[in-house]
Amino acid sequence: MGNVSAGAAKKMGLTALTLVTASNMMGSGVFMLPTNLAGVGYISLWGWVFTIIGVIALALVFAKTSLITPRAGGIVAYASDAFGPFIGFQTTVCYWISAWIGNVALLVAGVGYLSYFFPILHQPIYGCITAIVILWAFIALGSLGARTAGKAQSFTASCMLLVVLGVGIVGWFWFDPKVFTTVYNGTGHSDGSAIMSAASIALWGFLGVESAVVSSGQVENPERTVPRATVYGLLIASVCYVGSCTVIMGLVPHEELINSAAPFADAARYMFGNTAGNIASALSIIACFGSISGWLILQSEGPRAGAKQGLFPQIFAQTNKNDVPMKGLIISGVLMSLVLLLTASPNLAKQFQVVILMSVFASLLPYMYAIISLPIIMISKKKNHGASFIFYCVLTAIGMIYSIFALLGSGTDSIFWGTVIMAITIPLFSFVAAGRSKKGQLTLHMDE
Repeated sequence: MGNVSAGAAKKMGLTALTLVTASNMMGSGVFMLPTNLAGVGYISLWGWVFTIIGVIALALVFAKTSLITPRAGGIVAYASDAFGPFIGFQTTVCYWISAWIGNVALLVAGVGYLSYFFPILHQPIYGCITAIVILWAFIALGSLGARTAGKAQSFTASCMLLVVLGVGIVGWFWFDPKVFTTVYNGTGHSDGSAIMSAASIALWGFLGVESAVVSSGQVENPERTVPRATVYGLLIASVCYVGSCTVIMGLVPHEELINSAAPFADAARYMFGNTAGNIASALSIIACFGSISGWLILQSEGPRAGAKQGLFPQIFAQTNKNDVPMKGLIISGVLMSLVLLLTASPNLAKQFQVVILMSVFASLLPYMYAIISLPIIMISKKKNHGASFIFYCVLTAIGMIYSIFALLGSGTDSIFWGTVIMAITIPLFSFVAAGRSKKGQLTLHMDE
């Protein structure tokens, strides 16, 4: 009994889990959002509303799925369970693409804040070369292992929180409603189209919501605590995101903000002068670049797990002496370098928007597969009765509607290339299926 009590004492309650969920959710992806949302106009507030509702629905569905069928593979495993190896393969590919494109966005954001000190980085060639050099430096650091890469994570997270919360709280003393309401809809399209665009951009700040759900084994009374903490944690993160982005839109003049490569630094400069702008920019650079090595390690885990399941080439499962899938990291690094070259732009904010919309689209397919798998899994486990089943079916519907809404808002280019990627996975799976058959693994979902 003593051991049980000791173990229970170490488990998290509602308050602790809420704070952990909020901190897991918030990341350095927020640093360029004020610029991108300013381009939409203050109608983007509606985009935030729909995104918060949609993300809470997604998070609750993911939390419920993890409670009834704990799986190490997360949403990829849930999609495979519900729909079979092909959908598992397609989900793994899209999830991996989303992860490394997301790292490209962090690089672009970091270079944007670096350009605050070195304006020459606004020139595409110099900005692109700088981003690529920094990328490969962090790949080299990542080769030393997760322990080395993760040592700076708490410090970089502190830098991010200091900037975001500092501007988001103190900035309200300088908030000017006239500046905020300068442009209602700056897209040149209908209000509905603008809201969809804002929702897709805002979703970038919440990508990784599936990883914000902590393992139920670490929580007291998980059936009750996990859903509540998920909602409360996401609401805290939402208040921080919406508050900081809104205050900047009411602080920095619209024409300047839509072209800013360092919106939080510009906001600090308007509040306290050039020195404050320099400090905010330096902290933002640390937050963006400092988180990259950890994300590089995490992004390599998806294809590594896929390779072990026979869904990805075995090269992605090969590790160095530090247990890092280095060859997979190098492949991702080459692809990231290509994206940096292909999206290079004199306007770093525009480049950032192109990249995050690519990442958002690639994330939405795995999300849609994963959330629709919950009712299927609940039915297979004979849990398809009572108010709970109806509640989670409603949440699944809300999550699907929001995902489609955000997908349409990602733009025709993102939809086109996303469709191409999905189409390419069809012939690619034929090679995967052949390899699985040779090993005696299941190829069709109907196989016994």
